[in-house]
Amino acid sequence: MSSRKPPFDTDIATHTAEAMALPQMVCRRRGCRRRRRCRRYFTATGEPCCLSNLDPAQRAIFDRIYLAAHLAKHFLGSDSDMFETKRGPQRLLDDLAIAIARNVQNRWFRAGWDTARRAREKRMAAADRLACED
Repeated sequence: MSSRKPPFDTDIATHTAEAMALPQMVCRRRGCRRRRRCRRYFTATGEPCCLSNLDPAQRAIFDRIYLAAHLAKHFLGSDSDMFETKRGPQRLLDDLAIAIARNVQNRWFRAGWDTARRAREKRMAAADRLACED
């Protein structure tokens, strides 16, 4: 049995890198910096080239956001209790993950996914209003 990691979902990985401003901040590729978009990735793993320029702490942050976006792409709208945190750092991570997954072309069950995203936005807005009243 192999201990290798499964390949990255390149679309989610590049959108995650763009959300973290990696093309502008750490990428050594001029084209990526100028366009502010990830264009280069390793074909063997599917991960953006700029990830090799991150230190372990930065890479851990990228991996956490990538995993959340990967889960959002596949599981938002599946009637689970994922992405239901109302406040705190987990809510910020959930919001970012959904924003990243929304830009990915091949989402799971697109119409249902968008319906679930809009319903979540209404629930979060209602939770914010209740928090402001308290």
